[in-house]
Amino acid sequence: MRKQAGSWMIKVILFAIVIVFVFWGVGSFRSQEATKVATVNDEIISVAEYRRAYNNLIDQYRQRFGSSLNDGMIEMLNVKNQALNQLIDRTILLQEAKKLDLRVSDAEVAESIMRTEIFQNNGSFDNRRYQNILAQVHLTPEEFEADQKNVLLGEKLTRIIMGAAKVSEAEVRQWYDWQNTSVNIDYVLFEPASYSDIKPSAEEIAAYFSAQKENYKTDPMVKTRYVVFDPDAYKDQVKVDKDEITDYYDSNMSEFKTEKTVEARHILIKLDPEANEEADLTAKTRAEEISKMAKGGQDFAELAKTYSEGPTKDRGGYLGKFQQSQMVKPFADEAFSMAAGEISEPVKTQFGWHVIKIESVEEASTRTIEQSREQIIDTLTGRKAQNLAYDRAEQFYERCFEKDDLVNNAKILELAVMETGAFSRRGPDALGSDKGTFATAAFALQTDEISDIQDIDGRYYLIQPTETIDAAVPGMEAVKERVEADLTKKMQSDKAREDAEAMSADLDAGKPFEESSAGYGISVKQTGLFTRNASIPEIGSDPTFTEAAFQLSSAGSTSDRPLQGSAGYYLLRLSERKIPAADGFETEKDGISSMLLQQKQRTVIQDWIDARKTDSQVSIEKEYLE
Repeated sequence: MRKQAGSWMIKVILFAIVIVFVFWGVGSFRSQEATKVATVNDEIISVAEYRRAYNNLIDQYRQRFGSSLNDGMIEMLNVKNQALNQLIDRTILLQEAKKLDLRVSDAEVAESIMRTEIFQNNGSFDNRRYQNILAQVHLTPEEFEADQKNVLLGEKLTRIIMGAAKVSEAEVRQWYDWQNTSVNIDYVLFEPASYSDIKPSAEEIAAYFSAQKENYKTDPMVKTRYVVFDPDAYKDQVKVDKDEITDYYDSNMSEFKTEKTVEARHILIKLDPEANEEADLTAKTRAEEISKMAKGGQDFAELAKTYSEGPTKDRGGYLGKFQQSQMVKPFADEAFSMAAGEISEPVKTQFGWHVIKIESVEEASTRTIEQSREQIIDTLTGRKAQNLAYDRAEQFYERCFEKDDLVNNAKILELAVMETGAFSRRGPDALGSDKGTFATAAFALQTDEISDIQDIDGRYYLIQPTETIDAAVPGMEAVKERVEADLTKKMQSDKAREDAEAMSADLDAGKPFEESSAGYGISVKQTGLFTRNASIPEIGSDPTFTEAAFQLSSAGSTSDRPLQGSAGYYLLRLSERKIPAADGFETEKDGISSMLLQQKQRTVIQDWIDARKTDSQVSIEKEYLE
């Protein structure tokens, strides 16, 4: 086990987890083992299912957060509860689907599997690939297909439930107005740094340190020695022969193929998918007129800027270069049947009617083995050097495992032993981008313990801590400058808040904004108009300021208390509120409607599941969540 505990095994396990996640989202439901984590209406959720769901979530977060994911973050994210809730929701969904007598045919299962990209080779379903991938995750086709039927059944009911979600034009307009309303704010800022005359006494510094000792605790540190096996150091030992180049070329032809691309512009006349025949004919007629103008010699880019209703209007309808699969089918079929310089008749898609102009065409091509030789040699050299580096690391690891002495074993094998000096959990700076992962591995070891093979950014490390330095509170003299600086900032902030609260009291008593601010030697500034998601002029991004600004309802109204922003304490007065013009609404309407519909659909399905959950008998084995 120890011999195989290196990074390659970890990669295989993670690969299996990723594959399972791709297939089922939160795990397979085939297992009905006696050991259970919960029951839902007498249906068991097994420990195996729960572990699979938990591992899938951990892998998601690992991909998102990388090496910064630790036990504390996992606890904060409440991954255990997330995994169990997903399984309970899925179980309830499937139970309800069966109650409604929803069914999934074998043909539907087969079609969904054949459409799954991971089972395809060059765009077509590959049965051998399908069988091999399932074998890698220890599943038979029968087991996977039963799971897939459940997935499709759940999706069927989900679509029915989400069909109840509707978005009215009034809701779209309300959101548009909310998002695009702008305000102009008069404000005063009490900046803590401006109170530069504040100087804490020696007694105050000592008292502050005594109360805040834990904040000055040093980080735990560790010193290590290590041996690294860098694949780059083994490249000069690698040879790639002619047969290997040929085999690689023949087995990876897709790497050397370039699909046909076209470069195009288009003019879009929008049409609602639910539009009647009259609206359809009107849009098509407009597109035909524009096509005639373009074919008559008028500049296509200028026509697009004038008539197009699509997002590329301001770029003269320019779409750039694209492959056929990157565009919707009717558009792509037409574009890829045209020659450079040609202008199309109107083409209808779900977006409306398009007029297309082809700027250039690059036909599909395949590089020859001679043209690809250097690329193949580089790839194979890298792979062989990687394997060679790992083999050397494994040989060294085995020797260290048998004779627990990293230094002497390295000396015998003429390997360099590096030392880091003391470092915190941030890692040793000398290792650059590798330092965080290196530190995670080092802090997981006991003093003098030799690590397994650690794959860190393609290099293989064996690490041995030589000394552990515990966190400790230093004497005040060691951190006096830092303590004094911290206390000074606190006292300045307290004074700024005190003055801001005093001015707020002046305003409550009826004192004019400008007169009150002048009493504190502060001038009134104005932001200029800004929207909720925009950077505030002269201030930048300050969510606290923005939130308070948009709560002011009428011109002249002021914030009821000081608010602490990133630069200090603010008091605000609304100068102007501006509702957005209607002309921009038409351009953004469809996108907003789609976004709101997706939000409503998510809410509808969750509310539906929560209601069924209330009516269900759910029993949870609490020990799995502790």
